[in-house]
Amino acid sequence: MPVVRNVRGFKPHIWIPPTFSAIYKFTITRSNGTVDDLTNVATMINVEDGVTETIGTFKFVVWNPNGTYTDVWQPTNIVLYYKDYATTATTLRFRGRVEKVAYEGTKVVVSGRSESLRIMEITVTKAYDTQEASVILKDLLSAYATYVTQTNINTSSIFLTVNWFQKPFWECIKELCTATAYEAYLDANLDFHFFASGSVLNTTDAIVHDFNLFEVKGFSEKDSSLVKNRIIIYGAQEQGTQIIYTAEDTASQTENFVREEIINDENITSYSQAQSLGTYLLTQRKTAPIVGEISGFLLATVQPGENVRMSSPLDNLPPGNYFTSLYKDEIDIESGIFKTTLTVNKEPRSLSHIFSQLAKKDTQKQKTSINPYEMRYSYNFLFDTDEGSHSNTQITTSVLKLQAGQSTGTWISPARNETSEISEVYLLAIGQSITGATFSVSGDNGVNYENITNRNKIVLGTSKGKVLRIKVSISDTATQLDSLSVMYKF
Repeated sequence: MPVVRNVRGFKPHIWIPPTFSAIYKFTITRSNGTVDDLTNVATMINVEDGVTETIGTFKFVVWNPNGTYTDVWQPTNIVLYYKDYATTATTLRFRGRVEKVAYEGTKVVVSGRSESLRIMEITVTKAYDTQEASVILKDLLSAYATYVTQTNINTSSIFLTVNWFQKPFWECIKELCTATAYEAYLDANLDFHFFASGSVLNTTDAIVHDFNLFEVKGFSEKDSSLVKNRIIIYGAQEQGTQIIYTAEDTASQTENFVREEIINDENITSYSQAQSLGTYLLTQRKTAPIVGEISGFLLATVQPGENVRMSSPLDNLPPGNYFTSLYKDEIDIESGIFKTTLTVNKEPRSLSHIFSQLAKKDTQKQKTSINPYEMRYSYNFLFDTDEGSHSNTQITTSVLKLQAGQSTGTWISPARNETSEISEVYLLAIGQSITGATFSVSGDNGVNYENITNRNKIVLGTSKGKVLRIKVSISDTATQLDSLSVMYKF
């Protein structure tokens, strides 16, 4: 492994690198608990991690001519990566989960993502009214990721009103970061970080010309491939109308031709919200960001979103602290490469105050959500067939209603048997003159019933059980039910 030279004796403003190159340790834990130390076994290790828009990934390769590592690693196995400037590596820098194990001749190739993938695959249904961004974030983590600690979540000065319906968790995180000019990531110790973009300085590591610099790639003042100069926003459809707003910059279009980006977001329920989002995105994207990559000998302490000391004047990178959105470690034993590559943005994420009210939904929009409480099962009746038990009611022409000449009546559904206790129930009824009907549900096969109103949720108490029934009581001859849905969870 190459050694970074000590530069004592140079001018004080020059960074003095650590005496040692980074030492690493790389392990994977099998399903049976066996820990394989691959530090001196893996011929190639790639690890990368970033903030906000980037989820960490890893890949490693081991030789397997004798079948030693055949069928020993499985998806969800834990990968741990340690680095230090010391004789041994003991500081955990990255934690990931195996997603793919491939066999290529006499090699085993294993890849996966960081622990962040556990919250990427879930969706959020939550609403907040004028809440500070970090409060929202902490509540999301408490609801959807109880295994995550919140030590490094910093308070912002931005208050938000949002309403998310089955939105991917990480998309919610990105919205919070965009609105606050903050960055976010989940570290190797499962602690969540939320901090102002460009506010964290790494005082240990650096990449400096003439000392530990490998190469610089891609820095350019102009890269039109990243430009978007026409932003088209499609918001929610309400009452047969579609919210649309277009923001564009003619000067950028003259210079770079027209470059469009389409945004579809049903969280946008007003024209002003669409306008704010379009204006913000256009400001950010009408000119190309100044980004590039700089590589140096393997660094031990760099974490996502830090400002890192860099210097390469010949590559348009004068000495300074630069915001890094992504780091990538490449270890290749066969070629003797041990390097860290940083993706550099000359400017951190900027704040647009007009964006702070994005995603506000009104009450009507909330009510149009089919499953606003994230129920997991449904018991549906379209009344196409005569089922259940009647008392002065009937099912005819695909509706449930009173029998002719009757003023009151009751219908009880067939039983739905489950393997676990039903805890929460949401009711959705569609028809005519529904105010003439009352509804109740039972989880104990009709021994006890609990009242529930249309488009509302209840937590079962006295009737909790494993056998679901629904009772409809009708007291209006004009009442007709076209459909009835009871959604529930255990």
